[in-house]
Amino acid sequence: MVAEGEDRQGLILIVISTLAYGTLPIIGKAAYAAGVRPEPLLAWRFVIAAALFALLSRGKGSGITLRQRLLLWGLGVVFVFNALAYFRALETVPAATVALLIYTYPVIVTLLSGFAGLDPLTPRGLGAAGLAVAGCALTASGEIAAGVGVLYALASACIYATYVVLSSHLAAGVPSLTAALHLAQASAVVCIGWALGHGGLDVPPTFPAWAAIVALAVISTVVALRAFLAGLARVGPARASVLSSLEVVVTMALAVLVLGERLGPRQWAGASLILGAVAFQNLASLRRLRIPGRKASG
Repeated sequence: MVAEGEDRQGLILIVISTLAYGTLPIIGKAAYAAGVRPEPLLAWRFVIAAALFALLSRGKGSGITLRQRLLLWGLGVVFVFNALAYFRALETVPAATVALLIYTYPVIVTLLSGFAGLDPLTPRGLGAAGLAVAGCALTASGEIAAGVGVLYALASACIYATYVVLSSHLAAGVPSLTAALHLAQASAVVCIGWALGHGGLDVPPTFPAWAAIVALAVISTVVALRAFLAGLARVGPARASVLSSLEVVVTMALAVLVLGERLGPRQWAGASLILGAVAFQNLASLRRLRIPGRKASG
């Protein structure tokens, strides 16, 4: 019974995380519109998030070893390079397109796990990878004029996949709040250095700019990161990746409603292939996303 309760809680946490992450490109675009550059935006995002995580985790997680702290800080460095690539992509590529390209990461997770010997690499996984590549080609075809923005989006997907695989092992046994704190601390340090080397930590002294930064820190970082790590520990990377498909739906809906973006026929076809690849790759996990109280068939 306890295991079933943990399973249900993990699924709910992943849904909360994907809803929060789904707002990230929308808030990022709003920050750009308010005059905030990517470098200081990310620096302030993680400084505020690290401070909030520190307040939330007072008196908790003090028992972890120095080795665990170093591993978590290293994981934070991987995580922040995903964020840097993501926000570079948002400078020139529509939010909905970035979200679709990023969402190739569940398939990349499967490939990385297979090549690293963590999980068997199956024909289904390879077939899903082929579908995802075809979906990327269609989705990106209309955005080639954006130049390196598409490449940044794909790089972000690869880095995030690496982060998911590593976090499922390196953060195992560490409280999610403690792990999130260390990730935010490492991200803040890297982003501050990055910003100082690219024009400084300036932020336009306007309410919309600060509102976007605080929303990015609270909703798309503190809520999203803690919920993801807590859910990942309960349901594992494969099932977490399946549920994370909700993030694409949230981003696409908000991009249409808030930003007025529209996807063309090629982008819709690419979206179908990418999401189809994730579903095909994780058929077993999808069957396990059952109504609580029912037994899984497999």
